[in-house]
Amino acid sequence: MRTEKKWIISTLNRSRLFEIFPSSDGKPKLYGMEAELIKTIMAKIGVDYEIVTPQDGQYGIQLSSGNWTGVMGMLYKGEADIGIANLGIFEDRFRAVDFSSSYISDGLYFSYVKSANREQLFSFLRMFDFSTWMCFLASFLLASVVILIILKDQETIFSIMLYLFGSFLGQTLMFHRQINEWKVIFLSWMLFAFIMSSVYSGALSSFLVLPSEGKSVETFRELSEAVAKGSHRAYTLKGTNHASFLRHYPEHYLQSLGKMIEENDWHITADEMTQDPLKNKYSPDGKPKIDAVLGAKYIFKMLYEVGDFKSKVFISNDRCSSGSIGIAFRKGFCCASEVNKYISRILQAGIFDKFLKDESLKYWFSLSNEERNVVEIAEDRTLTIRDFTDAFLLFSAGLLVSCSVFVIEFFSPCFKRWYIRLRHRKFWLNFFLKSKK
Repeated sequence: MRTEKKWIISTLNRSRLFEIFPSSDGKPKLYGMEAELIKTIMAKIGVDYEIVTPQDGQYGIQLSSGNWTGVMGMLYKGEADIGIANLGIFEDRFRAVDFSSSYISDGLYFSYVKSANREQLFSFLRMFDFSTWMCFLASFLLASVVILIILKDQETIFSIMLYLFGSFLGQTLMFHRQINEWKVIFLSWMLFAFIMSSVYSGALSSFLVLPSEGKSVETFRELSEAVAKGSHRAYTLKGTNHASFLRHYPEHYLQSLGKMIEENDWHITADEMTQDPLKNKYSPDGKPKIDAVLGAKYIFKMLYEVGDFKSKVFISNDRCSSGSIGIAFRKGFCCASEVNKYISRILQAGIFDKFLKDESLKYWFSLSNEERNVVEIAEDRTLTIRDFTDAFLLFSAGLLVSCSVFVIEFFSPCFKRWYIRLRHRKFWLNFFLKSKK
């Protein structure tokens, strides 16, 4: 098919998706994933085209007056024939324009830079979760009471607890011979102590070799709770209805997340989304916060699933919505079926996936060493003094208690002799006074 009419294509100038550069011949040079897609389609159809961009630089949202902004507005008002700008196919947009068959099936995900901060103090207690520690404590107390009943007051409860705790640490368990009559209970505790101590020792050894990180935010529920606590911020694309879309969800946590995004005006531009949206920022009070960005997963993969970024950036598997991305046409556009035909062929041949991988690699190779290390995370896994902070604190506390006991034990005989002499002197003093009377 060949036509003499020039098609007007509305888009947004965004890095790696649709980059527009002027040239000497007056026809701009186009680079990027979606730019390669539209150039391939236009070359196959054999039609001339002109690239235009909306003045507001937005994708397009519907105003209260019924008009549209951004790329959608240009199509709605007939100022453009085709719109390609990562446009999601939604019901309200479908009423205003027509869409091609989708070339990307995606949804709304979130991504953020993994924190390098770890909880050091008493981190050894996190080898087991809270419920496991409670079950262990309950078993410990129950065994102590049962053995106390068996021995019939031949040992105190505190000595029994000390012996049992020592067996957990690998010490020899020694009781009266009467315990031999209850071998099942005795062997059951020994087996329990051996398993628990072995599991804990293995987990602790693994932690010392590779210290674990704090619990990360992995779902939208956890993200909403983190934003409410003030440890995270969530950003969405400016000119989209993502925040209002979240506020109309039945889940309360999504409504809360959308409300906080709108109230704080947490938005980034389309170009920021395709350059490096995950930048560590600081709040006015100077406290660091983790910035999470909500968007399409393929963009996060294009930017951060290459090179060292794979270990530095978290991309969620949880999504709060699903949708498709396609090329938009103004109402009454003549050649939508022809465009759909070539979109289908490009997808089936895997050409569009190649466009995505090429842009991802070009992005990684374009970065300098400093830019690749902008996203900081603890890559050095060698042990430092900080990894042993809690151990040294406990060791210091133990030394303090030991020294205190030593001092008490050393001076207690002296105190006892002084006390006896004092009482002796008081006795003879009272005796002398009585004799005087």
